[in-house]
Amino acid sequence: MFVDMLMGDIADETQVVKVAKALADATRFSIYQAIAARVELSCGDIARLFPVSQATVSHHVRILKESGLVNVRREGQFSYLHAERARLDWFRQALQRCTTCPQPSAE
Repeated sequence: MFVDMLMGDIADETQVVKVAKALADATRFSIYQAIAARVELSCGDIARLFPVSQATVSHHVRILKESGLVNVRREGQFSYLHAERARLDWFRQALQRCTTCPQPSAE
């Protein structure tokens, strides 16, 4: 039982770090904000909004997708991105759990 709890905490912590790293890059964070501000955004739209190459957009999108922050919908040759708001909510809650220390008891 304890091992399961410990492994769950480690897995949780690994996911928190993955999301934090995905949002740590300034360009990637701006791309995420642009996606989250809309219902959907295509990769081409992102390339037009930001002064980066299509390859750079693909790199940032891959990291956002691997972190669970965005999902990609394919339509023919086009990719459309939308923010996974539940994942951001989970991240906020996980950060709260990670940073909340038990208060010392008043004895």
